[in-house]
Amino acid sequence: MEEMVAMELHQLRYFVAVAEERSFTRAASRLFLAQPSLSVQIRKLEQDVGARLFERTGRRVVLTAAGDVLLEHAVRALGELDRGRERVEEVNGLRGGRVSVGVLPSIGARLLPDVLAAFREAHPGVTVRVVEHDVSREFEELVRSGELDLAMTRLPTTLRGLAAEVLVREPVVLLVPADHPLHDRDGVDLAELADEDFVGMRPGYGLREFADRLCTDAGFLPRVVLETGQLSIVHGMVRAGMGVALLPRLAAGDGPAVAVRDEAAVRELGVVWRDSALASPPVAAFRKVLLDSGRGRSGGPGADGA
Repeated sequence: MEEMVAMELHQLRYFVAVAEERSFTRAASRLFLAQPSLSVQIRKLEQDVGARLFERTGRRVVLTAAGDVLLEHAVRALGELDRGRERVEEVNGLRGGRVSVGVLPSIGARLLPDVLAAFREAHPGVTVRVVEHDVSREFEELVRSGELDLAMTRLPTTLRGLAAEVLVREPVVLLVPADHPLHDRDGVDLAELADEDFVGMRPGYGLREFADRLCTDAGFLPRVVLETGQLSIVHGMVRAGMGVALLPRLAAGDGPAVAVRDEAAVRELGVVWRDSALASPPVAAFRKVLLDSGRGRSGGPGADGA
């Protein structure tokens, strides 16, 4: 096989043309080549494969046994190449290809459905693969390594080499039980919560890290009495009176909640990507639809996740 490395695609095309026409003269005319030039290229191909490919019988040529074997593979190889070019044209024309996007579960159910619907309507031939994960940092690593094209995560980014743009800024709210003294308040300062029992996500989840940081910046460590890996359980434990929970609006759902007045109580959600990924038309188009959808949006109903 090493002896065939020098074989060139145009030589294979010339070889197939001669084999189909059974004539150097007709093949040269079909290829718009001078016959001597065609003959030279066929001789070079025969040298590369180490065997004669044609027997010349007067004005006609016939394939040798070696030529007959090579013809099968040459036709297949050229067909695959042509199909590959067609697929590239489909990707460039947004009629094919794929996009891999990561999304935090707590924002995916609110932000992603409209984006996917709009993108599919505009580019039905492009496949979108959605990956859910709970930790923004891991999404950044997947984007930087090329396993994902882009991701919807919490900002700011922590890794170098990534571009990012804000999708939405959402306020943080406080979920409280129906009989809690704070339930009917219009707003609350974080410092007022120092003596409260909290329920929240387990350590390692983005929502837990975010809530802990807000409390620490407000001057206290939250007393977490229940930890879970499911946002729906946080909601349920608050309703059951187990404690209060600090959540961004998207993760808090559309039920009643108390506004948090602290200026820092805002979560920025964004899209991150590698600049090189935008060379792919499907990725660039999906990013545009995502950014267009996110502009001007505020918090809304959430879903399980972190």
